[in-house]
Amino acid sequence: MNVSQGRVSWIRVHGVVMPPSEAEDPAAARARIAALLPVEEHRLAEVRLERRSLDARARPPRFEHRFLCRLEPGTRLRLPIHRGSLRVEGADPPREDPAPPRRAFPPGFRPVVVGAGPAGLWAALTLARLGAPPLLVERGRAVEERGPAVNRHWREGVLDPENNVLFGEGGAGTFSDGKIYTRIRDPRAARVLRDLHELGAPVGILVDGRPHIGTDRLKVVLMRLRRLLADLGVEVRFGTRAEGLVVEGGRLTRLRLSGGEEVPAPAVVLAPGHSARDTFRWLRALGVPMEARPTAIGVRIEHSQALIDRIQYGCVREEAGLPPSDYHLACDAGRGRPRRVWSFCMCPGGKVISASNEVGLQVTNGMSYSKRAAGFGNAGLIAQVPVEDYDPHGAPDDPLRGLRFQEVWERRAWEAAGGGFVAPVQRAADLLAGRPTEDEEILGSYLPGMRGTDLSSCLPAPVLESLKGALRVFDARMPGFAGREALLVGVESRTSSPVRIVRGADLQCPGFEGLYPVGEGAGYAGGIVSAAVDGVSAAEAIAAARALQGMAPAGGDP
Repeated sequence: MNVSQGRVSWIRVHGVVMPPSEAEDPAAARARIAALLPVEEHRLAEVRLERRSLDARARPPRFEHRFLCRLEPGTRLRLPIHRGSLRVEGADPPREDPAPPRRAFPPGFRPVVVGAGPAGLWAALTLARLGAPPLLVERGRAVEERGPAVNRHWREGVLDPENNVLFGEGGAGTFSDGKIYTRIRDPRAARVLRDLHELGAPVGILVDGRPHIGTDRLKVVLMRLRRLLADLGVEVRFGTRAEGLVVEGGRLTRLRLSGGEEVPAPAVVLAPGHSARDTFRWLRALGVPMEARPTAIGVRIEHSQALIDRIQYGCVREEAGLPPSDYHLACDAGRGRPRRVWSFCMCPGGKVISASNEVGLQVTNGMSYSKRAAGFGNAGLIAQVPVEDYDPHGAPDDPLRGLRFQEVWERRAWEAAGGGFVAPVQRAADLLAGRPTEDEEILGSYLPGMRGTDLSSCLPAPVLESLKGALRVFDARMPGFAGREALLVGVESRTSSPVRIVRGADLQCPGFEGLYPVGEGAGYAGGIVSAAVDGVSAAEAIAAARALQGMAPAGGDP
């Protein structure tokens, strides 16, 4: 076919192999694409980098890019083109996402957002953009105060139960790898990514196949987001817990805060996070409908980053100009009824961290900074846990029995290592051989300390057997994965919320009109971007509900 017979046309160019730094340079990208098509450079009126991915299967590994290009009128090009990795096809012009329209909310209409994780922050941002800046309450502290408290916890084992890795501005994602890869196809995801970039995240998050920000940059993004919210009229209160709801005639009217204060609440976006167990308990006592949902539990597995690079790249990473490598593994394993086992939240060039919010419970997670420059890489290695596994730890009809299930194994991990947030660890090879690991053999990144042990006391027997089977499978795929260097750190138990707060198609909780449960803790998301998108959806649902009501204040509105 001939493209652009006297009119502006667009093409999409796949599989352009070039260094990332050149792909981000419009002049270099234009020259490379013109040479590949071939067309004259001036015929490429506009070149947009859409996607960047690393093909680690190639030898040597290489970066491939996808571009959207606008051709000058009159450019002749026979399509489609297929040549090696290169593929060129006609494309529609890009659609620009319009800014959300402002709604004329009634005077004094102020929603409340509970929780300043991704879901709560983007709910607050969207409500403000729609013309109803909310009150945002967060039980933890601002990110500037979280850092010192978290560092003291890691260095000295001292925990502040309200200001830690899990509670505070940004939620649990603040101390993570800052992964923003998502499989959801909701167009709101692109809006969230653009917000993050405009707030200081690198441009790579808009084009990378598996983008990340890093804990250090996330902190800067959060402080800028807080200033933006303030400029839009959002009031943010840190160190403030939600402790109850006032419901009249099936409709939420007020929210009870710590200290006994009650605030008008014509609508509440509830984004508690997966570890706000006290919140789930008072919600349950009020009769808010909830249900148990499956989760997963396991360990963090840590290797030297150099080993992972050698396995994945087959070359010296630094010499080839490649980033620290990652992996994603999954299989069904275990005796009797096999369970799904998979790697989760892989952190190249990162460290394993203590992620508890309660003395007596041992919880691990992983994090890394933007450069991913540490000498270790780690990932969650987890096995699925069906709801039926919760029953020994609570009544079969109790929606919170999954919380008790998690607590049982977190407490056993605490006891196995002797307390003080010291982590129980075991080499993968020792686990497979059925022998404990001695302390002098341990080399890893976790602080405040590690103690060699036998992890069989820290995990349910079916999960342990599934992990053993998966380690053998993964070692066959990545030779050395389960070798002497692989260290298992217990336990990884907060992979997702074992509770779902029930909501309808309008995102409101049945019997509690005006209550919008959202995010990972409420059981509706699984990462930074999907949680933020869920918060955006709730804000838009509040605006839609007000529109349906003809903007007439309902009973209980201020």
